[in-house]
Amino acid sequence: MRTNSVLVTLLLLLVTLTPVILLEDVPQTDVESEFSQDVRSSNERAITYSVSPADGWTTGGEEITITGTGFLNMAYKNVTSDGEAYTWTTTTASYVTSSGWDPSIGVDSNGTVHIVYSNTDSDDFWHSSYDGSTWTHSKIRNCASCSNADLVIDSNDNVHIAYYHSISGTGYLLYSMYDGTSWTNNWSRSSVENDQISIALDANDRPHISYSRDGYICNAAMLSYHDGSSWTTVTLDDTTTYIGCDSSIAIDSNGFVHVAYRHHSNMDLLIASNISGSWQRYTVDNGNGVGYHSAMAVDSNDELHLVYASNAAGNTAYFADGTSGSAWAVSNQGNSRNTFSMYIDQFDIVHISEYNGNSNLGYSMVAPGGSRQSMTVDSIGNVGYESDIFVDDDNMVHIAYYDSSNKRLKYANRSTGMYLSQEITVQFGSYGSVTGTVVNDTTIHVTTPVAGAVAEQVDLKLFGDQGATLDLGIAFQYVSPDDIDMDGVLNVNDDCPNEIGTSTVDLIGCPDSDNDGYSNAGDAFPNNPTEWMDSDGDGVGDNTDIFPNDANETMDSDGDGVGNNGDAFPFDANETMDSDGDGVGDNTDVFPLNFFEYMDSDGDGAGDNADAFPFDANETMDSDGDGVGDNADAFPNDASETMDSDGDGIGDNADQYPLLDNFLDTDGDTFVDLQDAFPNDMTQWRDTDGDGYGDNPDGASPDLFVNVPSQWSDLDGDGYGDNWGNASWNQTRISMGIGEYVQGAVLADYCPEANGNSSASGFLGCVDDDGDGIPNMFEVEEVVELDTDDDGVLDEDDMCPNSLPGVLVNSLGCEVIAEPEPQAQTQSDGFMSGDIAQTVGMGAILLAIFSLLQTNMVASLLPDTFRWVQVLRRNSKLSKEEENELTYLQSVVQAYFSNPEELNQELLDLKADLTARYTNNQIKDDTRVKLFRIIDELMKTNPDELEHIAHNDVYFGLSDALGTDERMALLNEKVAMDQTSSDPFEEEGIAVDTVPSDDVKGDVSEDGYEYLELPSGSGNWFIRNRVSGSWERWTQ
Repeated sequence: MRTNSVLVTLLLLLVTLTPVILLEDVPQTDVESEFSQDVRSSNERAITYSVSPADGWTTGGEEITITGTGFLNMAYKNVTSDGEAYTWTTTTASYVTSSGWDPSIGVDSNGTVHIVYSNTDSDDFWHSSYDGSTWTHSKIRNCASCSNADLVIDSNDNVHIAYYHSISGTGYLLYSMYDGTSWTNNWSRSSVENDQISIALDANDRPHISYSRDGYICNAAMLSYHDGSSWTTVTLDDTTTYIGCDSSIAIDSNGFVHVAYRHHSNMDLLIASNISGSWQRYTVDNGNGVGYHSAMAVDSNDELHLVYASNAAGNTAYFADGTSGSAWAVSNQGNSRNTFSMYIDQFDIVHISEYNGNSNLGYSMVAPGGSRQSMTVDSIGNVGYESDIFVDDDNMVHIAYYDSSNKRLKYANRSTGMYLSQEITVQFGSYGSVTGTVVNDTTIHVTTPVAGAVAEQVDLKLFGDQGATLDLGIAFQYVSPDDIDMDGVLNVNDDCPNEIGTSTVDLIGCPDSDNDGYSNAGDAFPNNPTEWMDSDGDGVGDNTDIFPNDANETMDSDGDGVGNNGDAFPFDANETMDSDGDGVGDNTDVFPLNFFEYMDSDGDGAGDNADAFPFDANETMDSDGDGVGDNADAFPNDASETMDSDGDGIGDNADQYPLLDNFLDTDGDTFVDLQDAFPNDMTQWRDTDGDGYGDNPDGASPDLFVNVPSQWSDLDGDGYGDNWGNASWNQTRISMGIGEYVQGAVLADYCPEANGNSSASGFLGCVDDDGDGIPNMFEVEEVVELDTDDDGVLDEDDMCPNSLPGVLVNSLGCEVIAEPEPQAQTQSDGFMSGDIAQTVGMGAILLAIFSLLQTNMVASLLPDTFRWVQVLRRNSKLSKEEENELTYLQSVVQAYFSNPEELNQELLDLKADLTARYTNNQIKDDTRVKLFRIIDELMKTNPDELEHIAHNDVYFGLSDALGTDERMALLNEKVAMDQTSSDPFEEEGIAVDTVPSDDVKGDVSEDGYEYLELPSGSGNWFIRNRVSGSWERWTQ
């Protein structure tokens, strides 16, 4: 047995240590609350409850504190008077003359009183504040007619006011806010009646203002409110005129807005509310002349309370209680009372300030379920006609009012003397329940009840108003004097009497942290309930240690009998060693002594790591790293090549012809096939122009024009190719069997059988004796015309070249014997007279006509049959320069008349050439101008006429021209010729097989050859030999 002195000492220690003794499994959160637990409320918010101190003697009587939240909602509430006789304190808040009209009052969270009011003398609007010792006054604005102000303070202590202001006869509703530093005029609305204005804030501190619209008396019940971003105005009632006066507003806990107002015409009191979801109007009191000076407030149960007066004699006051949309309880409160203000405090006590008939400021109070208690606040002078009331959270009543006698703002306050007792029942397990005091929403004070003789831990629960129950989830520990450490082992049997313990093996009642029966002092693993011994001292308990007597091993994870520490592969029962240290067990390693290898996937004897092709038994190396093994790589040391398909020693990638030997020379001409245009012809190897004919002139099928793809042969050796590109030559040239048609061919030889030097475009390679570029066949030779016997017929055409002078000859130059005829009157009569026509014949007439030819135009009108006679005249009026140029121009037209587009291009080139030659002083300007005119005319000529013009020398001025008189005579003669069908050649007996003179011109056909039918229409055709220039008979 231990002595009593020891026991007393231990008890003292226990009391000292009690705050820090913890029950098992209960976490400590702070010094004052040892036991706490998180519980979750209905809105899922984590709430922590705690008790301090958390233990006490079983004898009870100790005060403890429970902390948490939500206690006020559970508390039993009882409003009672403290029994003190409080009196009103009144004082003058402002001594400025005429200050205090229409005051409105509020108190912020710091207890500062705020009052706004008008000064009717200086026409100012003021704000006064009282901090409990000093009044401070500041002017809000100049305002000649500001009135009906109403004030409210939000949750952030911002002051909101609404009031009336008249500007130039127009009434305005003004709203302003004070943030503790300055006023902000936030909003205004016009057309407002100078009548009672009321303001209220919703749960979001957004202002709602009720007022009446401008009109005689009142014109409509109105509401304006701010929705967080902008203002909205609602017309609540404009069903008639004289409606909306004396409005007051209240907002219930659900956010529904209620506006009371007077219907002046019906003399009753109405209320508008959105409680149904839309605005509806309800009747509160339909008595006669009610609703004046109304004031309204809402209690914690969302019940509305109204006070108002009637206009009957004596100003009867009424109370109305109810809700929008339901029946109202109306009670008569007596006469001689009006201008009310109402406020409902935290206990739902209704407070009213009023002006009574005795010119006094009155006050009344109605507690829930109680009757009205009235008293006078101030009776000195005429006071209180305009007043406003507010009750703060400390139950202090504040009233701002106007002293009409002294024209001053006054202020009164008084404690209500009421307080709210709030209690709750606390249950201590099986030891019963006691009443605790709810100090505030987070704190409860309670005294512990008496427990049993044995230490015990009990749960704490709360029971509150209307059956509310809350399990705090925390415990209170009762302590017994016989078991100081409260571990359930009496002090006499406890090996550790001052320490809570549960050990039962080596010691009794000592701490056993892991509850394995071994005390912490005797447990090698005090925090591990599965271990308590370590035989080999390796730090692993015997129960867990696979090798309890081997300090080097504790586990054999793979169960292969080798401890993990000694097993190179502790989790692989198939491996225990790794001789080469490559991480692959010897049993698996194909190369167990080679650190760098352990697998040979293709079985070629080369390890996969060193084998460039670990899955190809035919390859092990890739010297050039191109991905192709050396054994298969034709170029094992060249990463850019792997194959040589044609075996020429050049890799396929670099070989332009990978399937053809680059060094092959099939025909043995020393030119490899790749460079040989004719790999099978040893006489040819190059084809510069790509026409299929070799450049070697001594080889087979040589190309005599190595740079001209359209030419390769030159039969006459004049440097112009035998091929042609003008399709109009096909008929003649194909029959000749020289060359071939090649579209677009250049350097085409017009005379492939004659070694010529002509260079005129389209007429290359023909004989050109004078070297002017124009073939001889197209040259215009100057003819020396002789007429020895001077009979008018040139010697070359004269069958009788020695006719006597003065005799009449026919077209053959032979004498004609004429019969006497009447003398001709005119030259045409002479020509056309019968004897002359018969004896001389049409041939002579034609010769006469031809002798008169003078102009190109007339000549061009001649039928084709007579064109050959143009050679009978010589152009003697052109310069040699002009004749040469005109002759060349005619040659161009003859060459290209069948292709007008190409002809136009040639003519444009000719114009450019003429200009260049004129610039170089090679031709005269007159020649250039004359040629330009003819060229311009040709370019405008109908393509169908070009062939006719091309073979008409007269058109090009290569024959003499006629004067005007001669032309008239010629026409008369032509008429005469048209009247006869006789062929002059037949009349004169000319043989049809006579070959025409070389000077006679024919027509150049599309095949490029010149043809002549003589006589015309006879069917006797001649073709000019291009070599000799002579006419030869032509037959089809």
